Formats: sequence, C-alpha cells, structure tokens
Amino acid sequence: MKSIRSSAVMPVIRGLLIGMMLVLPISSRAQDAAAKSPWTTAVGIEVRESYDDNVLLQDYGDQARRKSWVTSITPSLGATYQSNPALKAVLSYVAEVARFHAEPSENNDTQRFSANFSGQSEHTAWEVLNSAVWIEGNRYGPTYTGGSAVPALGGIPVRDRRDALILRNGFKVTQSFGPAFIRPMFSSYAHDFRTPQFNTAGYENYVNRQEFSGGLDAGYAVLPKTRVFLGYRLGRQEQSALLNVGSPYNNTYHRALLGAEGSPAGWLKFSLIGGPDFRTFSPGTPSGFSRRKTLYYYDASVTLTPSAQDTVSLASRRYAQPAFSSQSVYEDVVHDFTWKHKFGGKITAGAGFKIYAGLWLQPVQRRDYIYTSSLSLGIAICKGLSADLAYARDVVDSAVFNTSAREFKRHLISAGLKYSL
Repeated sequence: MKSIRSSAVMPVIRGLLIGMMLVLPISSRAQDAAAKSPWTTAVGIEVRESYDDNVLLQDYGDQARRKSWVTSITPSLGATYQSNPALKAVLSYVAEVARFHAEPSENNDTQRFSANFSGQSEHTAWEVLNSAVWIEGNRYGPTYTGGSAVPALGGIPVRDRRDALILRNGFKVTQSFGPAFIRPMFSSYAHDFRTPQFNTAGYENYVNRQEFSGGLDAGYAVLPKTRVFLGYRLGRQEQSALLNVGSPYNNTYHRALLGAEGSPAGWLKFSLIGGPDFRTFSPGTPSGFSRRKTLYYYDASVTLTPSAQDTVSLASRRYAQPAFSSQSVYEDVVHDFTWKHKFGGKITAGAGFKIYAGLWLQPVQRRDYIYTSSLSLGIAICKGLSADLAYARDVVDSAVFNTSAREFKRHLISAGLKYSL
C-alpha cells in the first residue's frame, strides 16, 4: 500500500507560517485596538507525543498489537468578527500533521476548516455553520490478513487516517413571539472516502454516504431560560455503490420530536430531544429486511456545575445511518460521561467513561460495543502556554458468535504542549 505523500506537508506548513507572520502583529496589538476594531485573532500551535499500543486495532493475526510512537504537530489560525449583535463571524483553520514512527502507512495530514456565522436582534436569532475536513493519508483502505479481521464498528480510528473529505453544513433561525417561538432548520452531511474499492479478500472497502434533513420546531418558554418544543424533520440518507452494485439502503425518514432545552438554574444546562423515525427504504432490500421501519432517535446532553471547581457532562445519542464499510444499516448509540475538577487556577484533572455501540439491523448479525475509560491532567504553565497528559483504554465486545477477531484492547497515552496568543 502506498503511504501518505510527505510532500503534502510542506504547503500546509508554509501557508501556516505565512499566516502566522501576518496575524502575529495584529494579535500583539489586539488589546490596544479592541475598542476600535471588530476583529479579534488567535494563533496557536500544539506539539503532541503519543504511544499507541494497538495501531491497527487487532488482537489476532499477523497485524496484532502493532505499536508505535506518534508525533503530531497542530498549528491553528482563527479570526472572529463582531461589530454588533446582528452579525458574528468565526473563521478557523487547523492543520494536524501526524507521523507514526513504527507504522508509516498510517501517517496522515488533516486540515480542518470552519466558517460559522450568527446574529441576534430583538426577536430573531440565526446561525449558519459550515465545516470541512480534508484528510490526506494512505490512499487505500486497510487489508486484514493472516487471521486478522475488520475491527468492531469498522475500525474508525484506522478509517480516519485514510484519504477522505467530510462536509457538514447547517442553519437555523429562531423567531420569538413573546414566550413562544418557531425554529426552521436545515442540515447536511457528506462523507467521501476517496479510497478505491477492490474485490480482494481482507481488503476493507469504504462506502460513501450522505444525509440531508430539514424541519421546524415550535415551542414555548415555560421558564425565563427554559423552553419545551415539538418538532418535525424530513430527511434523506444515501449510500453509494459497493463494487459497482447500488445500495438498497437509501431511505427517507419522517421524524417526530419532543424536546426541552435551557438553563433553569445556574448550575444546570441541558438539551433533550427525541422521538420516532418513520423510515422507507429503497426497493430491493434483502429478505428479512422490511422496507418500512419505525426506529427511535434521541440526542441528550446535560452539563452540571455543582461547584466552581467541578464540571460534570453527560451525553447520550441514538440514530440510524448506512454503514461505511458494508451495505447495511446500523444504529449508532453513544453514552458519554466526563468530569473535570480544577485545583486552584492552574491545574485541571479529568476522568471519563464512554460506551459506543453499533447495533446493526437485520438481516445483518452484528452488535459491537466499545468501552473507553479516560484520564487527563492539564497544567497552565504561564499566559498562553499549557501542557497536558492523557490516557485512554478501549475494551471491545463484539456480541456475535465466533467474532472474537473483531475484538481488541487498546491503550493510548499522550503528552502535549500548546502555545496560543
């Protein structure tokens, strides 16, 4: 397989250096010009060294337990414009160069762009969100041989080192009528993997997918900072061909929603939304798969600040989408818990636990669970300079008979140093 083209790194670095030369003088005068200019800028760079004891997510076969030190350098540029509440623009560019010293096939360069706009008047609030992720990595999918197997949930960390383009866009407008409001919205997602497909044993083909949805919420403020609402979404999901065979899992959905959001107390902020999906799939679905299904969607997040030093975050979501490594549909389910505690003004410690499940719809017999425990420690060294240590452990259970080769354990340790101004 061909590894990443190292020549792609230099244009990124040259562009960032030029940008930093232009932005640094502006940043150094930011405080003096704050009262005059609607622009603020940010420049940063992070250097991180990591140790990954299972780069290819394999506990069996000739690719098992591949270990590597990983060096990543991540410069960033950002600019914010706001002259009045009616318009705010936030632009950012982040480039990450990652090098796997013992596994060069996993080297990759990732560029992240975002352009977000928002505004607010007396009765109207709006926002437009746009992001693009361009990954330049190995231009081929991984090949699993010698008793190895495609890891649980398709091996997302390995996937995200390959060539790909990911686009996300969305907008929403909230129009208030006293305590009542309506909120039309639209969102889109497109994932182009940019890797070729081959009918070769052990080779993992990636299948492009995209989604579009739009709808309306209507609600009422039951408290000054808390609202309840009803919502509706009309959406379309599409999956590209696999080895020149069209997918039968394209589908249209109607989603009915009930939600609540807000901050009824200073120590509590939440967003809860969920409801049934009524889906219709394309003709040609396999035997045992009904073209019309009722599934369930939810997206919930709660942030608690029981003290000035502690922050507790809870998140849970469930939604169905076409798979990226086969022609199938699965429910993506995530439950995430994090806690952070500040020791004085310079040290922050954190702990987390995450359950990530992939629940495939019949006739596919597959249920994958990834359990991730994490610890972190951050230190503010001086103004603009910080350091951190992080540890994460993945334990996988593929709850299908005779699929132990899909299971793996992984330890990831990293230390980073970041400077920003």
